[in-house]
Amino acid sequence: MKFVLPRVIKGNRGDIASRWGLLRSLKLLGYEEVTVFTHLPGDIPDLSYERRSIGKLRNLLPNKEGWQTLKQSDIVLWAAGLDLQDDSSLAKLIYLWLVFHVYRLIGLRIWCLFQGAGPITTTLGKKLASSVLGCVEVFAARDPGTYKLVSSLSSKPRLYLGQDAIFLPGLELDLANASSEVQATKDQRLVIGVNVRQWFHFTASLIPYEFSKQKYRERSLDKMERLIEVFRELIMNLRQHYNARIILLSAYQPGVMPWEDDLPWLAMIKQKFADDPEVILPDESLTIPQYFQQMKSLDLMIGMRLHSSLTALRFGVPAINVSYTLKGGDIYRHLGFEGNIVELEEVLENPHKLFSAAARLIENLEDQRLLAKQKVSKVIDDNFALLSSIIGDSHRAE
Repeated sequence: MKFVLPRVIKGNRGDIASRWGLLRSLKLLGYEEVTVFTHLPGDIPDLSYERRSIGKLRNLLPNKEGWQTLKQSDIVLWAAGLDLQDDSSLAKLIYLWLVFHVYRLIGLRIWCLFQGAGPITTTLGKKLASSVLGCVEVFAARDPGTYKLVSSLSSKPRLYLGQDAIFLPGLELDLANASSEVQATKDQRLVIGVNVRQWFHFTASLIPYEFSKQKYRERSLDKMERLIEVFRELIMNLRQHYNARIILLSAYQPGVMPWEDDLPWLAMIKQKFADDPEVILPDESLTIPQYFQQMKSLDLMIGMRLHSSLTALRFGVPAINVSYTLKGGDIYRHLGFEGNIVELEEVLENPHKLFSAAARLIENLEDQRLLAKQKVSKVIDDNFALLSSIIGDSHRAE
């Protein structure tokens, strides 16, 4: 089998980390013929896998070398984000419809591995998603909600239930190579990571966010002002009650996708603690192993972006997800951490609820860390066994 991963990922540390897990696992299973379209060389681990540069229109139109790679491959592995959904824009589904049909036209098989789906609420969205799934041979859902939705939309793919690809083995191999510079100075105080992202009420517009940034930003401002105040109160309480060191963590590499980066919002929070050296805003680029080390060095993570929480959990750090979509809650419940979900709308109404959730974990931190390690270890084993099974099932089907 010759695998190719053509999905475009630019600067999103969480999506890159999930793809990292999948690639590490393919190597552990003995697969050598894997090619990945990458934005930057450091976006995949050093596994001697072939790299290709990204083509135009988010690789809908690869360059000559890219086309040759696709034609010489057997299976597209579509993994690590870009879920089937229509809540932010129908453009995402239209794009997936186009690229998947192109792949089928040139004879490629398509596996969607450890992927999400939903919500899909519009009539056009359901038709597009059903057509997309009609191109798919294998779909490994990362949560029960995705599994149920995909099964309702199409009977074409062989459907499996797994977890996010970040919960695959091999990532520990990268920690030894991470620079100690990213590790927080350890003393008796707690080190707590905080992530905030731009948030707005989604609409199923044909125009995606990246082509209507000003409109989406204006729609988010009132909520974001309130949200930043909520996190200001949270950090103030964590500093006063626990003397915790706070690390404000963006889920994006700086300077890669400025319109998507969390840094501007985190900078607004830092401004409210301008004279407090223990509220820290790192703004340097990190390798993915350094990002893993940064997450592992925390005592607690509180994240809006789902993968800021999942990455921390992956390395045994208790993590709260401030859930603003269905997928966050579904994935956390599927992992067995339903007690660590805090709904965004509830937090906006009652900011103290977020501090209460953090305090509950802090007061039992050693037990929570042990619980996270135990649960995650089992999830990693099960997810790796599923990947091996999917490949084995395909060999037998051939």
